[in-house]
Amino acid sequence: MVREKLNTPQGRKFLLALFVVFLIAAAGVGRATIVGVIEQYNIPLSQWTTSMYVLQSAMIFVYSLVFTVLLAIPLGIFFLGGPDKR
Repeated sequence: MVREKLNTPQGRKFLLALFVVFLIAAAGVGRATIVGVIEQYNIPLSQWTTSMYVLQSAMIFVYSLVFTVLLAIPLGIFFLGGPDKR
């Protein structure tokens, strides 16, 4: 049932909206994270270790995923909800 809804034009719009939300969240969280580390600890990107890149990237991914999941609820209602009968 869910796959059938996602194969419709409305389902494709929903998936595109989720992708856009993820990109916006990743840009915002990534900027806040990277600038925060640089300003807080005075460590420029050129001096970051590999583990710092991995940990910060994982944190950016997880937080962006959380924001995307939270916004998936209203987007799902908007795009995949039934027709408005008012």
